Amino acid sequence: MRPIIPRVALAGLAIAVLATPTLAQDAYTQHQLGVLESQQQMDRYRGVAQQNELNALSSQMQTERALQDLRRQREASDLAPATPWLSPIGGPEDVRIPDARLADSNARVRAILARDGR
Repeated sequence: MRPIIPRVALAGLAIAVLATPTLAQDAYTQHQLGVLESQQQMDRYRGVAQQNELNALSSQMQTERALQDLRRQREASDLAPATPWLSPIGGPEDVRIPDARLADSNARVRAILARDGR
């Protein structure tokens, strides 16, 4: 009768030899999955960074447009003719009212005050 132990040992060794590539293949697969997950995470970060950059550029463009509108408004107001009450006319010596007109205005004011009892 032959001993059974060597056959069992041989069978165990054969199973171990056959299982080793499977274990190595599982480790490689896990490594590849880890690499893919890292790449996906980097792509997500890159996408967020690009979106942030686009938002910043969009805000900058809106600011530039608003500044241009304000410049155009200022230039348009600079080109508008000055209204008479805002234009400088000089000192009081430059304002001349004819004596007859001044006397007539003075008489009307006195008549209104007399009528109101003042």
